[in-house]
Amino acid sequence: MNEQPHIAMFHHAGGNAAALDVLEKHFSNFNVSKFEMPGRGRRRQEALLTDINKVIMDFFPQLPRHCPIIFMGHSLGAYVAYVMAKKYRFNDARQKSMLVVIGNEPIHCRQFFDLTESSEIAKHSLLNFANHFRQLPDWLQKEPVLLKQFLQVLSADLQVANSISEEDSAALDDIPVLAFYGKEDPLFLFPPERWQECTLQPFRLEGISGGHFISDTQAREISELTMDFIRNNKVFNI
Repeated sequence: MNEQPHIAMFHHAGGNAAALDVLEKHFSNFNVSKFEMPGRGRRRQEALLTDINKVIMDFFPQLPRHCPIIFMGHSLGAYVAYVMAKKYRFNDARQKSMLVVIGNEPIHCRQFFDLTESSEIAKHSLLNFANHFRQLPDWLQKEPVLLKQFLQVLSADLQVANSISEEDSAALDDIPVLAFYGKEDPLFLFPPERWQECTLQPFRLEGISGGHFISDTQAREISELTMDFIRNNKVFNI
C-alpha cells in the first residue's frame, strides 16, 4: 500500500510562507502545505500571535485529515512543527508521522529570548539578533517603516518560542526525527545532538554545509537526505 505522506512546512521567526518556496520546490513529488503565522505575508492584516497554543489552534484545523504527515520546520518553525506533531499524534495515534527539524537547538534545551520589551534597548537587541543570523538585507535597514514592522513580527515570534511549555517540549517517543543543522550556523557551538532525546524511534542528525538558512541554500540536500532517512528506516511505504 502506498503511504505517500503530506508535508506540513513551518517558517522561521520573522519570516513568512514565501521563505519555504525553495524547500517546497525540492519536495515536488509530495503534496505540501506551507503554514503562515498571522501578521505577515498573505496574512499581514491579521493580528500577530505571541502564544504557541494560539498558533496551534490556528494551524491545526488546516492539517489534512486521515493521512500520514511529515512535519517540517526551520528555526522557530522547527518548534512549531514539534508541537503540531505532538498534537496530531495525540488526536490520531493510528496515522504515521515524522518530524524534520532544521536549524534550531533541541526544543527542551532552547534559550529564552529577553528581547520583547518595547524600548530602544530591545530594538537594538532584536537588530543584533537578526544581524547575527544574517537575516536583515541592507535595503531593509534603510527603510524605517518596513524595519519597524519586521521587528514587531520578530518580537512576537520570539514570544511564541518563549511560551512553549515543558509539556509541549516533552519527548515525542513514537515519532521518528530527522534533524539538520548548518555547520557554519552561528547558533551552534556544538552539534545539536540532544534532539535524539526527543524520540525513541529512528533518529538521525545531519550537519550540512551552510549557515542558518540552509532550508533555502541547501534545500536539495535536505530533500535527498530526508528521502534516504524515510527509505532506510521504512518510515512510510513509498
